[in-house]
Amino acid sequence: MTLTVDLIIQNLGGPERSRAEAARKLGVTPSALSMMKLRGKISREIALLCHLSSDVPYVFNPKDYGVDDKGLKLNLEISKKVTTNDSTKSVPNANINRYCRAS
Repeated sequence: MTLTVDLIIQNLGGPERSRAEAARKLGVTPSALSMMKLRGKISREIALLCHLSSDVPYVFNPKDYGVDDKGLKLNLEISKKVTTNDSTKSVPNANINRYCRAS
């Protein structure tokens, strides 16, 4: 299904099909929706929000926005190796009192 401003307003505009209500739900101004309608192009951010909304029957197509559609790979393999940025150098005994809290 093609995403249009009319579809957004129909599904997010509440019972009155308000452009202001749809804009509020998307975090934009009503005039921003008007500009998208005038240009005939929905911004990628709004398209993604509509894709994530269960109220709008729209599936985001990355190719419509010039984005590579290969997708991200999620690596679920669990590594037993633990890494840290902490220093592995031991503290010399002479300096250990400096790191201990006074009682």
